[in-house]
Amino acid sequence: MSPTPRGSTRSTGKNVICVHGFPDDASSFDALSIALGDNGHDVASMFLRGYHPSVLEGPYDLPLLTEDLIAVLDALGWTDPVYLVGHDYGAQIGFAAMARHPHRFRAAVTLSGAHPASIAKNARRHPKQLWLSRYIIFFQLGRFADRMVAARSFAYIDRLWRRWSPTSVLDHDHRTRVKATLARSMPAPVAMYRGGGFEIGQRPIPVPTLFIAGNDDGCILPEMSDGQESLFSTSYRRERWEGAGHFPHLEQPGRTAAAVRDWLATY
Repeated sequence: MSPTPRGSTRSTGKNVICVHGFPDDASSFDALSIALGDNGHDVASMFLRGYHPSVLEGPYDLPLLTEDLIAVLDALGWTDPVYLVGHDYGAQIGFAAMARHPHRFRAAVTLSGAHPASIAKNARRHPKQLWLSRYIIFFQLGRFADRMVAARSFAYIDRLWRRWSPTSVLDHDHRTRVKATLARSMPAPVAMYRGGGFEIGQRPIPVPTLFIAGNDDGCILPEMSDGQESLFSTSYRRERWEGAGHFPHLEQPGRTAAAVRDWLATY
């Protein structure tokens, strides 16, 4: 059973697949989907494995999540190369998918999720990243972490959102929707961080990619993507946005839509 795509727009334009991260769900891309749909594109946003209404069963390792993305493209009948938009975990899934299945992708925009090989290289030079990533260590505590994350209506998730996007207040309705998704999905979204599989190597990615990092990101330092261009054998560009945290597409939706439209139009 493949993960579930959130209803796609239908037109005659380019096919765009959007892949969310944590703590989030496919509704994260609703505004972007409308903007791209208005521009003539077909857009689908998938719920990752482990996120209701997608399949909740594991395992949740990165290679399997990568193959899930390809399975969703097949289920949609999108056999020609598509355009990818990935955020956080979705960006890292995208990097792995583009390296393994480059013929399935025409171009990509990734947000706030540096390539795992780039993170491994740069984290040694930026010890602050270990402190920012302490939530991952906490998630290894199994059932205790699962209970703590869900306690008091996901108060822990509220703290993460505030910490990761310190200069923005994420929309209340969106936070409510995501919490409802998490409530139906737990413990899978947290167990995903125990799935592993991030040793994806440095296989060259031949897919033109725009990477966007918020300078105020409290989850992953923008410096984690320093030198990331070496992992690409084709066009790559990084933009660091002032006034944006970990969720650029939610914090600055208009700017994000324009950046995605312009990048897609180039390819």
